[in-house]
Amino acid sequence: MSELYLKNRFQKDGYSSPWSKKQAILIRVWEVVWTFFVRWLPKPFYRWHVLLLKLFGCKVHGHVFIAPSCRIYAPWLLEIDKNSCLGPRSEVYNLGPVKIGKRTTLAQYTYICNGTHDFTNPISPLLVGNIEIGDDVFIGAKAIILPGLKINNGSVIGAGSVLVKNTEPWTVVGGNPARFIKRRELKE
Repeated sequence: MSELYLKNRFQKDGYSSPWSKKQAILIRVWEVVWTFFVRWLPKPFYRWHVLLLKLFGCKVHGHVFIAPSCRIYAPWLLEIDKNSCLGPRSEVYNLGPVKIGKRTTLAQYTYICNGTHDFTNPISPLLVGNIEIGDDVFIGAKAIILPGLKINNGSVIGAGSVLVKNTEPWTVVGGNPARFIKRRELKE
């Protein structure tokens, strides 16, 4: 697990936003744009989805598929590499940076959560981490990925799992909390 850090170390109380005014406005504009110009479109328009993500600062490398029902909180904090897929109703709640590698799939209803709170502080300020999802990863339906984790290359996260710690490369994990099940071996 990578180090979690304060989103805004100058947050004065629990009612103040950890986001700058510019970012808070941009998040709302993004929500409106995605709702009115993407969510209702059929899958064949995925290139339009990707174009809008790029316009809002998402770093997209190569050909990717983003389902129109996918939800991304802050596109400028997302990087996604070639041949990767964000499935239907998946959500990237990227309050901090999220990087997704090559040939990686987030199945339907997957939830990437890159934020929590410091409950040792009376104002419970927002903590974020850097989530890094490697190449050739498959995250099963309704899996939850917690803040600041690294999912190493070739990992499979079982459906409905709650990932609370980093994975080893080329392993299958599952459950709540997710535990090692077996090594992942590809057949030729």
